[in-house]
Amino acid sequence: MIPTPHGALDGIRVLDFTRYQQGPYATVLLSDMGARVVKVEEPGGEPGRANGRQPDGFSAYFEAHDRGKQSITLDLRMPEARDAVRRLVPHFDVVVENFRPGAMEHWGLGYEDLRALKPDLIVASGSSWGREGPWAQRPGFDHVGQALSGVMVEQGGGPGHVPHALIGGFADQIGAMLLAYGIACALVVREREGIGQHVDVSLIGAMTAVQAMPITRFLRTGEQRGFEERRAATYTHYECADGRYVAIAANTQAFWERLCDALERPDLREDARFVGPFERDRNKLALVDILDAQFRTQASTHWTERIAAADVPHAPVLDYAGLAEHPQFWANGYLQEIDTPNLGRMRVPGPAVRMSATPTRVQGGGPELGEHTESVLLGAGFTWDEVAALRASGATRTV
Repeated sequence: MIPTPHGALDGIRVLDFTRYQQGPYATVLLSDMGARVVKVEEPGGEPGRANGRQPDGFSAYFEAHDRGKQSITLDLRMPEARDAVRRLVPHFDVVVENFRPGAMEHWGLGYEDLRALKPDLIVASGSSWGREGPWAQRPGFDHVGQALSGVMVEQGGGPGHVPHALIGGFADQIGAMLLAYGIACALVVREREGIGQHVDVSLIGAMTAVQAMPITRFLRTGEQRGFEERRAATYTHYECADGRYVAIAANTQAFWERLCDALERPDLREDARFVGPFERDRNKLALVDILDAQFRTQASTHWTERIAAADVPHAPVLDYAGLAEHPQFWANGYLQEIDTPNLGRMRVPGPAVRMSATPTRVQGGGPELGEHTESVLLGAGFTWDEVAALRASGATRTV
């Protein structure tokens, strides 16, 4: 008998105190792997709910970072709510938070407090600056994390140039992926060793990781090169006659020679300026001018068809409208359609990781605020009278 497929983290229970983007997307990744994620929100809901909210209640920000979760409301400023958390914790495997370091400890809900309730508990913290050092207690968000990490200078072209940020939320998203990775590793350790631990990931740590190569080079040589629009003439993108762009990655000799034929310029293969990789690098600007002029002679589809036939790495440069229509994203589940009770049928990004034996899946849309408060509390052993008392005290109010 073939077992019913289930997610890799099926049965793992996550109590999620995170807000905004870094922490919430980390727990989305756990949800896609099958974990049951219970999002703890303050009265009025976490701030991400209001970000770009449309008249029908749709918020792209909230749906992207909180789909597939359950929602309960607890006002952690009230002792009754904090007591409720302490009763909930033994029923969960992982607690995730991204408050400023020290906030959970101030409420008596820090790692040492919670591990006393469940010794093998995993507590994961996301922050801007890390939990140690002179900046640990400062507030922070994605943009200022990018600023301190050096990536804005790198993206702007290096020292002396105007700094440019990466796409909004870039540090948050990388931080989220690493936070989910850390949690997954901690779960492996718990399975193997029977111990819990505290996992810590920051925005600047994530941005240091994503810049591993240029930072490594700088630490050895003292050189920060910065972003170049065309680091190589054959590893860049060009505008075509129809105004669309085609990107190429002809970074081997074989690809270069096949590209020359595809671009109807076989003469470039024998040109002494471009015959080998070192020659092409030394004469980059001249080659850029030639390729730029050649791409502009035909429409983008003409070139993509020829380059594809030559088996050279390439792609049309798409906007989101093009991405949404491209079959490659749908074939791999990177884009999916889901049904939601409050927003109807929606197209959403799907899981980036595919697993053959324990398939990933989107567990639904974003929850209504406090939708699961009663069921979660009852499932943790609260009586109806206790649930009613919490509601009467205002500890579980939604507004």
